[in-house]
Amino acid sequence: MNAKSRVLYLFSLTLLLGTAWNARAGNGSFTTYEIHEQNSLTQTGPSSFIAGIPNGSDQFSIVASIDSGGASLSAAPILVLPAPTLDIPDGSITLPAGPNSEPLWSSGKGYNVYHWGDGYTTTAELNSVYGSGTFKFILGDATATPTLSLNMATPIFPISPAVTSGGIWSNGDLLINAITGATLTFNTSSFTGYSTGLGGQIKLELVDPATLMPIVKPEISQNIPSLGKTDPALTSFTIAPGFLVAGESYLFQANYSHYTGFNTTSFTGTGITGNPLGASSYLTSTFITIEAVVPEPSTYLLLALGGLPLLMMLRRQSVR
Repeated sequence: MNAKSRVLYLFSLTLLLGTAWNARAGNGSFTTYEIHEQNSLTQTGPSSFIAGIPNGSDQFSIVASIDSGGASLSAAPILVLPAPTLDIPDGSITLPAGPNSEPLWSSGKGYNVYHWGDGYTTTAELNSVYGSGTFKFILGDATATPTLSLNMATPIFPISPAVTSGGIWSNGDLLINAITGATLTFNTSSFTGYSTGLGGQIKLELVDPATLMPIVKPEISQNIPSLGKTDPALTSFTIAPGFLVAGESYLFQANYSHYTGFNTTSFTGTGITGNPLGASSYLTSTFITIEAVVPEPSTYLLLALGGLPLLMMLRRQSVR
């Protein structure tokens, strides 16, 4: 390892596992594993984006996750890289696990998953450390070592749709009326990877700024024809009236994943259930800082109209 510690990157959790495979089985009833390369952006205006997440500098990351439905594998899973590197001499990563190899990362579904990630400021740096090609998953005492391929040398990230209505932009934040809530709409048509190739996934969610875990149920659509899943592309997300607390800040995350490969090889092992499924993908994740406000009566109309130059009349008031 180099001086930069290999830690869990909170912003990388996509919850693909256990959600993309509903056509095959119920959530958590089988083992799934995935690897993806991620491009993280922050939307700061109607058509403006900056690299990275709010208060974060790493724009590009590699993430591996294993969901065994809450069961523990017989040993901590290992991700074997395409080739050894000077940075990681043995060419592998052991996914963090607790006592008896129990997974540590909350799935948001009532149990934990195995999850690991690392980020860099450029894709070249990421590729120089982790390589490009075939990644192997050693899942405890599994009777097979499944593989997934990912081209880290020349990644093709989805174009991230922008929020087009639902609030007022001010100093890089999206202001939303805490009393009325809002429906955020997105120009999802720009995400062409959803309906081409192997398909894709859209996930929209409001997350805790500190942990980045969902604070309301995410909205998800999936188009995976080969697995019998063909949802219409998700275009909006509704924040209920009264849910936001005036004066508080929130973080919204929109994930756009384009699948590059699947592995449906069946195998067994301790903690492995059902028919294991694997997926590799490119993911673009957009973050938006939301400020909950209570506008003056004269500005309610402005919020309803989606924003006018008079937004500076807005006064943020904290709940007393």
